[in-house]
Amino acid sequence: MPTKTVAGRTWHFSHSIGHHVGAEGFSHPAPVIFDPDGVLYVADVAAAEGYGLAYGTPRIHKFTIDHDYIAEIGVGEVVWPEGLALDRAGNLYCSSAWDSQITVYTPEGERIARWGEAGSAPGQLSRPSGLAFDADDNLLVVDGGNHRVQKFSADGRFLSAWGEPGHDEGQLWKPWGITIDPQGDVYVADWGNDRVQQFSSDGAFRRRFGSLIDDGGQLHRPSDVAIDSDGDVYVVDWGNHRVQVYYPDGDIITGLYGDARGFSKSGQAVMDVNPDYVRAFERVDPEEMIALSRFDRPRGIAIDGQDRIVVSDCTRGRLQVYVKDKDYIVPQFNL
Repeated sequence: MPTKTVAGRTWHFSHSIGHHVGAEGFSHPAPVIFDPDGVLYVADVAAAEGYGLAYGTPRIHKFTIDHDYIAEIGVGEVVWPEGLALDRAGNLYCSSAWDSQITVYTPEGERIARWGEAGSAPGQLSRPSGLAFDADDNLLVVDGGNHRVQKFSADGRFLSAWGEPGHDEGQLWKPWGITIDPQGDVYVADWGNDRVQQFSSDGAFRRRFGSLIDDGGQLHRPSDVAIDSDGDVYVVDWGNHRVQVYYPDGDIITGLYGDARGFSKSGQAVMDVNPDYVRAFERVDPEEMIALSRFDRPRGIAIDGQDRIVVSDCTRGRLQVYVKDKDYIVPQFNL
């Protein structure tokens, strides 16, 4: 099991989930979230984001972290799913960048609401992406095409908005992912500005993640952000095919690059009934196999209360799962 230890923190690669083919496969998994019981939801954008011919149609998958499949949600209803969030009642919210709407489902997958309209006025949306609920169960929506964040009640009533297009501190350019920390601060993946920005709950700028200097902390088109139980900040560095990990004050700690050297459970099941696939992989150069274990355009990230980290490895059609072990001790060897 690949292990990485830096600055008193250790990450173990656990396993991958999904594959490009089969009834339980993904095409291009994008946003991913946990529910309080550790169940995963992941939106599969399929060909919606312009990746070309792809397996399946856009939908939302629901399954356990051990890849016990539960359900599909929104097949034929979600067109360009860019964000997912759960309210206190466990209802699932999905943003659609195609039609600038938010669709709401029960935990069982029944559609119960759809709201939103295209435009740039307060309360209107343009290519909405990341979603997050605050402590008051209000929904924050990354309004990517309008370069701002908007706040709505759970039933879609407009409450407030902040942000403006630009490149200075506090301004946004084509923002994408979002998360909220336990103190209520908001973190936005400022995709077009190659950074993540941290704001207060009312939109006041606090700090940036993603260095302007060559110290290993740079970002290129970040797509999502999440925070673990220590307050460390994880940024999906879409353009650099990695996840960057930062201290809470914005200094870089390390990067995760993907370690899926074996097949997922469902991927292995496909291999077992397709001997031609097995022979094809036997012919692959070992160095190329290592390359196939790495992230390729990672898109979304979710972290649960046990510091299990799930990254949607979009172009590879899978999720990669890590576990952060804070009590890990590096083995000592007497030579």
